[in-house]
Amino acid sequence: MMRYHDFLRYMSIPCVLVGLWILLTTVFVRAQDALPAPQFLFRRDDRLILLDGYTGETSELPFTVTALDRFTWSPDGRYLLAQLYEDRGVSCLNLYDVDTFTWVYEQPVSCDAVESIFYPDGTHLVYSTSDGINATLWLFDLADATSQQLYITPTGSELHRSGIDQLTWSPTESYLTFIDYNKIGGGTDNSLIVMNATHHTYITVSAPNTYYAGYYPVWSVDDRWFLVTLQYQYVTSGGFPQTNHQGDLYVVNTESGDSVRLTYTPTVREQDAHWTDDGGIAYSVFIEQKTTLTLEEALDTPQVPESEIVTPEPIDVQELFDPLASKMISPDPNISAWVNHDGDGQQYLNIGATSAYYGDTRIPIDDPT
Repeated sequence: MMRYHDFLRYMSIPCVLVGLWILLTTVFVRAQDALPAPQFLFRRDDRLILLDGYTGETSELPFTVTALDRFTWSPDGRYLLAQLYEDRGVSCLNLYDVDTFTWVYEQPVSCDAVESIFYPDGTHLVYSTSDGINATLWLFDLADATSQQLYITPTGSELHRSGIDQLTWSPTESYLTFIDYNKIGGGTDNSLIVMNATHHTYITVSAPNTYYAGYYPVWSVDDRWFLVTLQYQYVTSGGFPQTNHQGDLYVVNTESGDSVRLTYTPTVREQDAHWTDDGGIAYSVFIEQKTTLTLEEALDTPQVPESEIVTPEPIDVQELFDPLASKMISPDPNISAWVNHDGDGQQYLNIGATSAYYGDTRIPIDDPT
């Protein structure tokens, strides 16, 4: 016969499980109340389908889209930034309110837009326009719907037209970077612009030869400095975009633009340039050493015991593989969406926790974007 205290101990297990389920459910409900429901978009023919990340319910947005139209969420997930392609590589720019299913502004912000990006706090929008000769960068205030000019390319002409490309925030979001390019021959002359997000002052970083130049800044932890590799030659000609010039490493002050050249070896590439935890600079240099042996010399090569051979260190898989690289992150940082294919040929949109490899919700879709 079961004793009373045994009965209590037996019954306590399901009670604890039920209590845990109630606690987790309450936390999940509170998360829904505290954050806007994560919204996901996918295309179906010429329409956009809006999906609620909590319920899985879908709604069709009441306008048609083309393959050249682009859409971006505002940082808070409230608005959808629509760049509806017009002609000549430009688009009409406007915000769409996904809660009311209406356009925020009666008239587009601009119908000459080329590139755009939200300010990190979602209060402003930066976008570029083109008049066919020069490009202009604008700051748009979402509250009062006004635009302020931030930058205009200085060297455009009928023969060599200028543009703005690759709007990107620095890691601390204190600086906006972009490429100022000038079309020439078969390519472009490129310079990197680094703009202070508060004061809108900027510096220009140019390679010794800007034809086909690329810029990939490596930022210090506070964004006050960055490392960049600059080359004297990026291509041998416009029709043959290759070179044997490897470039040299520079450190640049973000505010003043002052730079110091760290290496003087254009025949050797510096790799893995990065900042150390104590604020230092580190990089690796790999020098190729060619060896030629006669057959007799090769056969007389001294053999090294296995115990004396230096082997590579074990690989940290987490550093080399990011499981979220192909996932679309929603405004709720704990939930994401990703697309996969099943053996039946059907594509599915998965909704789930960002740390999981499976979806809590699986929705068949036709043309995911």
